[in-house]
Amino acid sequence: MGPLGGAVEPVRRRAARYRVHLSVRYETAADFVREYAENLSRGGLFIRRGRGLTRHRDVIVELELPGFGSFQVHAEVVHVITPEMAAEHGRAAGAGLAIRETPDGFEDALSNYLHRLGRRADSLVLASAEPAARLLVAAGYQVAPVTSPDTLGEALAAQSADARLVGVVVPGGEVDPYRIAAADQAELVVAMDEPRQIDEVLVQLDARL
Repeated sequence: MGPLGGAVEPVRRRAARYRVHLSVRYETAADFVREYAENLSRGGLFIRRGRGLTRHRDVIVELELPGFGSFQVHAEVVHVITPEMAAEHGRAAGAGLAIRETPDGFEDALSNYLHRLGRRADSLVLASAEPAARLLVAAGYQVAPVTSPDTLGEALAAQSADARLVGVVVPGGEVDPYRIAAADQAELVVAMDEPRQIDEVLVQLDARL
């Protein structure tokens, strides 16, 4: 048992890792930093960029699990990918952290959240703009393009039997034409004008999983 109420086993390489676009917050020597985790497992996470994080450092990380609450966990930085290493190997720069100690309720919340992430991988979102598509892919959804309301009917008809359509993400000014084109599936159309709205959009999409 740790000071936060519980402990987890050391991270296992065989633990399933899920793509995610998850807001995290941690303290550096200078300030609190907010970044995004790009993958998550029961044992750890990878934080893109990871400003101020160095190998073997112990750090308290605040994880926001949408729909399940916010939790502070104790973690250890187990590896760091510098921008130079990232450029050389075609990887993303950042830091990999192993979760060492957790508060009460975290394990159940994380288990349910990871189950949701698994369902994202089996779900499809149509997107009309590249920034939205990129963020949705990073969050673990299957994504296909839709170029205009006129092509939406064809895109809806071409859905894969292996993936259930849960949303059509378009700029706010195009919502009405897309909803008209979607007819009886109009409720699937979700507005997104700026990348900072991705968390709100994910909440809406996840509610349909």
